[in-house]
Amino acid sequence: MNWTLFWILVICGAAAFVAYFFYSQREIAYLSILLYRQGNADAYLKELETRQAKFFFSRKMRTLMKIDAYLVKDDKDDLDQIFKEAAKEKLRDADRFLVLQKEMLYRIDCQDYKRVQEIYTQMESLYNELGKKAKERYKESLQEAQYLETIYVDKDGKYAGELMEKARTLQDDIPAGVCYFRAAQSYYLRGDKKQAKLALEKAEGKLRNTKSHEVVQNIQKTGDLDLLLKTRI
Repeated sequence: MNWTLFWILVICGAAAFVAYFFYSQREIAYLSILLYRQGNADAYLKELETRQAKFFFSRKMRTLMKIDAYLVKDDKDDLDQIFKEAAKEKLRDADRFLVLQKEMLYRIDCQDYKRVQEIYTQMESLYNELGKKAKERYKESLQEAQYLETIYVDKDGKYAGELMEKARTLQDDIPAGVCYFRAAQSYYLRGDKKQAKLALEKAEGKLRNTKSHEVVQNIQKTGDLDLLLKTRI
C-alpha cells in the first residue's frame, strides 16, 4: 500500500469535510438572519433557490424550510400548497411531527378547527412511534398542541390552573408569557373573567418587546375578552 498517497487522501477528505461543514453552517446562519432577525421572507426564499443553497440542502429539505417563510408572509395560497407538498414527502417521524405542528398553528389562524383536530390526532400517533430520546425532545411540543386543541377545538378551559403553574416555573419570559396567555384563554372559557384578566396582565408583562405584546395590549385596551379566542400567539 502506498501510505503517502493514503494519508494525502485522508487529509484531503478531512479538509473537504471541514470546508463543507463550515460553509453549510455559514449558509444556515445567513438564512436565519434573513428570516428570523430581519423578517425578510422574500430574500430568504430567493436565497433558497441559489446554487449554494441547492448544494447544501436537498429539494425535500428546501421544501420544509420554505414553510417558516410562508408563515411569516402569511401567504395562504403558498401555505396550502407547501403543506400539500410536505404531506407527499417521505419524512422521518420527527420531521413529520414538526411539519404538523406548524400546520396546526396555521389552521388555527384560518379557523379550520376540523383540520386542527385531525392534525392533533396525527401528532399523537406519531409521538407514540418516536424513540425514547425523541419523545423526551418533543414532549413539550405535544403538550402545547394539546393545549391548543383543547382551547380552540374543544372550547374547554380545563388546563387553566396547570397553565398558570407552568408559567410560574418557566425561566424564559416569552414561553412564560405564552403560557399566561393560554391560561387567560382557559379562564375565559370557564367563565372566570377576573382570573382571565389577571393572567392576561401577567402575559403582558412577560411579552414586552415582542409582536405578541401588541395583541395582548389590544385586548386589554378594548376590554373585549372575546378576542382571546379570536387571536393566537
